[in-house]
Amino acid sequence: MKATRLYANGNGMSAFEDFAISLKRTGVKQVASVCGSSAMILNETDPGHHYDWRNAMHKQWVVTFQGEINIELRDGTSRVFGPGSLLLSEDLDGAGHSTTVISAESWRCTYLPFEGDLGV
Repeated sequence: MKATRLYANGNGMSAFEDFAISLKRTGVKQVASVCGSSAMILNETDPGHHYDWRNAMHKQWVVTFQGEINIELRDGTSRVFGPGSLLLSEDLDGAGHSTTVISAESWRCTYLPFEGDLGV
């Protein structure tokens, strides 16, 4: 399963990194165990809203259910995330990122904060 990591690199700049989560087949399904979350935060943000430059408050998975966002980095790099995307947000320090809801519909997602290592 594909996912994207948003992190602060060695130069203090936020960066993207694509990675794969290995799934193990168990009968008709494929699963992976990742670190647990102590909370699930549901979010709905209006179309066109712009979150200014900031860092992630804590390590968290961001799973989009509806709508699309564009995340921009200080170096001008940007990526679009839509329904079904898995984003591991962990740029806790450094230059940060901005986010804009670019879809005509609200952006609905869940944040799954965690501590420690990813565990995959």
